[in-house]
Amino acid sequence: MNNKSLSLLALAVSAAISSSSYAGINNVSISKDVEGSSNNKAIEILATKSASITPCRDAKGISQKRIGEIQGSSYRSPLIADGKYKSDAEYLVTGVVSAVTTGLEKGFYLFDDDGVDTTSNGIFVETNEPLNADLVGQEICVRGFIEEDYGMTKVVATNDLWEVVNPNAGKPAATDLVQIAEDGHSFQATLERHEGMLIRLPTDIVPEQEDDQTMRISRTFSFDYSGYRNNLVLAFERPNFQPNQHYVAGSKEAKQQAEDNNDRRLYVETDSKAADGVIPFYPDFAVDPLNNPLRINDAIVGLEGVLSYSYNNFRLITQNTITAENIIKHQPRQPTPIVNDKTEHHSFDVRVATLNVLNYFNSPFGGDANPQQSNRGADSEAEFERQQAKIVAAIHGLDADILGLMEIENNGYGSAGAISGLVNSVNLKYNREDSADHTTADHIDNRYAFIGVDSNGDTIIDELDTFGGDAITSGMLYRPARVSVEQVKQILMPSQQAPVVADKNGVPLVDSKGKVRESGKNYQRDMLAASFIINNTGKRLTIGVNHLKSKGSTCWEDWQGWETWQNFDPAKGKVKDPDFQGSCENFRVAAAYEIGKQMEKWGGDRVIVGDLNSYGQEDALLVLTDNPTGKTLKAARDTFIGEQPQFGTEGGVISHSYGYINAVDMMSKGKPHVGYSYSYNDEIGSLDHILVSPSLKDRVLDATDWHINAAESTLFDYNEEHKGANVDLLYSADAYRSSDHDPAILALAYRYNQAGEVPLQMLLDGSRLSVPYTLPVTAQAGDIATIAISPTPEISLPSIELKQNGAQTIMFNVDGLKAGHYTFTLSLARSITKKAVVDNATQQIEVNVRHRDGVKADDDITPPHNSSGGSWGIFGLLSLLGLSLFRRKH
Repeated sequence: MNNKSLSLLALAVSAAISSSSYAGINNVSISKDVEGSSNNKAIEILATKSASITPCRDAKGISQKRIGEIQGSSYRSPLIADGKYKSDAEYLVTGVVSAVTTGLEKGFYLFDDDGVDTTSNGIFVETNEPLNADLVGQEICVRGFIEEDYGMTKVVATNDLWEVVNPNAGKPAATDLVQIAEDGHSFQATLERHEGMLIRLPTDIVPEQEDDQTMRISRTFSFDYSGYRNNLVLAFERPNFQPNQHYVAGSKEAKQQAEDNNDRRLYVETDSKAADGVIPFYPDFAVDPLNNPLRINDAIVGLEGVLSYSYNNFRLITQNTITAENIIKHQPRQPTPIVNDKTEHHSFDVRVATLNVLNYFNSPFGGDANPQQSNRGADSEAEFERQQAKIVAAIHGLDADILGLMEIENNGYGSAGAISGLVNSVNLKYNREDSADHTTADHIDNRYAFIGVDSNGDTIIDELDTFGGDAITSGMLYRPARVSVEQVKQILMPSQQAPVVADKNGVPLVDSKGKVRESGKNYQRDMLAASFIINNTGKRLTIGVNHLKSKGSTCWEDWQGWETWQNFDPAKGKVKDPDFQGSCENFRVAAAYEIGKQMEKWGGDRVIVGDLNSYGQEDALLVLTDNPTGKTLKAARDTFIGEQPQFGTEGGVISHSYGYINAVDMMSKGKPHVGYSYSYNDEIGSLDHILVSPSLKDRVLDATDWHINAAESTLFDYNEEHKGANVDLLYSADAYRSSDHDPAILALAYRYNQAGEVPLQMLLDGSRLSVPYTLPVTAQAGDIATIAISPTPEISLPSIELKQNGAQTIMFNVDGLKAGHYTFTLSLARSITKKAVVDNATQQIEVNVRHRDGVKADDDITPPHNSSGGSWGIFGLLSLLGLSLFRRKH
């Protein structure tokens, strides 16, 4: 059958029927060329149906509209009356099919360029008829009503009919997503102008501005629980920051940030649900995922898709694939954190870090039993081994001298406890023993010990001692070669003992399973605090490790006023969160107040670290740092420290801030990127903090987040679920996605032999003592440096001939000295005269010489008595050989 006879057949059949008999016919060709599969489908339909019509050609009195006229220049179609969501009349619209969607949506997209930049040239046509990709590139005429479907303008094809006007029109080229002056400062306006179009993400969205404005990843490719499918989220120009990260919670600036985030957001979807372990539009990832990650703040260019709108967000339904060349890495992976810890020769750095280890549980896999009979971590031994390898890699890469841990299993301090097993595994990374190699990264001097607390009072640190009553706890690791423990304290955090939330009849509110929604009984994990002496100084440094109440479950204050909330279902409704702080902010304020109060008692240099579950300008942080706007900070009601009331039934108003400095925030000024440690939905911010007392401000060399977790896809974590056939390909025993929180690290500077709050302390490495001697600028090559010790030991003392001129620091290696209190006299003599030269070259220092923690029994210390705010504990120290040696009280 030739083209002419087919067209005559179509016209003859359609002329023989009435308009009431065409239901079920989806398209009829009125073109001269019928070689396309869609036309073949029309032929089949005509052959099997007794009647058909041409819905556009035979339409009488129905207005033809261009796509731009339907879309209009605002967020609603001008063809739909105010207050309505559907046009009163049908319209005809013609365009070329740019895409067919059969999964996320059912229909196709039409394109028609009318030359008007302020209106969209694309529109979605909804139909329930089966479709295939052969329709793309064909010019189609559709008859239907215009609808606004929760913000998406679309045409609903009447009786699911359309006509093929030209089967060989050709697929429209993707239009670059470009902002114009008429969009103002609204990116949503830019997206609205392109709604329904096949667009391309370019390298420069705003050509008139300097630099490149691109779409940045604001949430990596992962499971979206709201849509129950895998997708990622982009944001215009930069990732979306949580509103309270940089602005005081509840302020107009924070609310503006939230609006700005909504304006810049763009979801990236696939029409069909993505299979586990793959990113459909990025095949390079499936081939080599470890070298082709998609990370937060990466820019994606060249990706094409049709622009849809649903669930209050624009969505790009991808239509092409991209390669690694389409990814611009603004913050690429770093194998170690970038920390400026360089010091002058007379000084050295001490690094303090915080790391949430995301439910590291070993009890199901040979570890000691969890007192709560809980396992929140790995589901199998294979998963546990993967988890442990990643956490070990993260700790090793951090290279911290003092490390606070959160979310480690609370199963005691025995040899099979989680913290003991973790430290043993980390210490295997350090195996070089030669003292001549002590500066190398893998030397045993870098091994860790952990701190334990004698919680049951039996004077033994073992598997029977736990820290707090939760299944997880906080811990602290440190390097005995760098610092020495002085005191340890468990600081009790508030509990809340408020009334149950009930209805007007006093009946507690329950969910669909009968569980009370808010009992009024809430708890927080206690703070682990320890003071350290910085070796080779007399300086004390106190560290408090914290993990505050989460934002997920509610507290009593979150429910206040629920009776007035419109359309609120007390059985399953979510409580309101007008200031974006999540739940329990008042309870965290009570905890922050107690942290500040107790840490103040230690005095001196203090650092608060941990997962505070509060973004940078939320209320709990304002208590610990400062409150620049004078915001009223309210603590929760009915809180207790142990059995002692903290705040009564009215709660408390905190008028005093403790003045700590957010070190990462302070050091991010002048850097190309500001800090963050956590990603939730598509917003990033810092929940993990390092706060330093003002006394430490001038010691701070640097502080930063190490983006190994929050920026990464969950596809790289230790879990074996949702990875499909690529489960092994996606895994690597590296630090990336070892947790869901990024670690943060701080570098502090100290001078050798610096006096401080305690006598100068130096540590024996076995029988050897290294004594630093800082020389003045007048020192010359060939000068002889000597050390004298009083009382005089029965050992030979070294001397050193200088190899260079000028200021420098040298080390005397004194062998055979015993622990004790000494006076060291360090002097410099000219090699010719053997006399001391330069008045300020001679130094006399009082020194306490000790063995390192965990090596010798003479390190045992009976902790001082304390009767307020918490409990003192002795330290349980893992020996440097990896053995579980615990000290007893005397």
